Amino acid sequence: MLGLVLANFASAALVNCGGRGETGTQPECGIGDLFLTVIRIIDFLLSWAWLVTIIFIVWAGWGMVTAGGNEEKISIAKSILSNAIIGFFLVMIAFVLLNFIVSILTGSGVPRAGALIDAFNLLHP
Repeated sequence: MLGLVLANFASAALVNCGGRGETGTQPECGIGDLFLTVIRIIDFLLSWAWLVTIIFIVWAGWGMVTAGGNEEKISIAKSILSNAIIGFFLVMIAFVLLNFIVSILTGSGVPRAGALIDAFNLLHP
């Protein structure tokens, strides 16, 4: 399953400039290409945030099930669970806030998931 998920990312080029492509020499890289690369990295990491959260939730659940009534182990598992949920919401809030700020700066006025792409389109000729 993991191979199927990674195959899509492996077939996509992270940087589409400054090298030799299949059809010959690619155009030189500019500042817009740097921003597009950062956007692609953010999108990739954001797509894995839910998986990391699920792993920590399962780990906390396993810790609670195997605690055997030990209050210390149960409290550790509860803290892992709460930290996983809080961490996921912080990642989501940071993403929404970043998109909101970019949408205001680019003048689109409406915060949405594609605000980073809009900012890139303004910078890239």
